[in-house]
Amino acid sequence: MEEMADAFDNLVEFDMWEQVVGTLAGFFAPTVLQNLVGGVVPDAVDEPEAYGLAVMAGGQFAPAYENELSMGGGLYTADKAAERFGVKSTIVEAGA
Repeated sequence: MEEMADAFDNLVEFDMWEQVVGTLAGFFAPTVLQNLVGGVVPDAVDEPEAYGLAVMAGGQFAPAYENELSMGGGLYTADKAAERFGVKSTIVEAGA
């Protein structure tokens, strides 16, 4: 039972939520980046996964939260790749 109490203690720690928000910012950043430069880049690289990879790499140059930003970009890339290859729909259908 003590382990359960420790797990719930982590839910109220500010540092944990700070990491969650940093990861969420990294997840949303590729969409913002695509909206900003989507019509300017060549069609060959104008794919959602490319923007996710750009955020993953660019996140490492951030002055703070570099791991969280890169993790969010990686999650975005994995999500879009799963949609592209039909893995996401297969998982959704399996759960229904």
